Amino acid sequence: MTEEQKNQLTFRLTQVMEGWKLTDQDQIALLGLSLKPRHLYLYRRGDKSFDFDEVSIERAKMVLGIHESLGTTYPTNREYAAIWLKRAVKKFNHKAPLELMLSGNTGMKRVWHFLDCTQGWK
Repeated sequence: MTEEQKNQLTFRLTQVMEGWKLTDQDQIALLGLSLKPRHLYLYRRGDKSFDFDEVSIERAKMVLGIHESLGTTYPTNREYAAIWLKRAVKKFNHKAPLELMLSGNTGMKRVWHFLDCTQGWK
């Protein structure tokens, strides 16, 4: 991955997670990064790009896939995605989708498959 691609991916991810109104700690945990929350502003501004490894690239792919699926599910109200992620869902045993996503790759995949049935066909 080139430096420019890393910068673009970092910027896109920070925009998505800011749109979801996630805390800095949740954003870092969601991507499996090891950095201090107070340094996130450098990434949001585009001054730095995340140090992507295989795990963080996989998680980034899932975050962007969930974002896209939420846009399809709620096309007229993008702000509802932030609300939906934090509300208990019966299908998830009354847990919030964000709670599952923060539990790791399995939880993220479960949320993504719920939102986008084509993910389960692979």
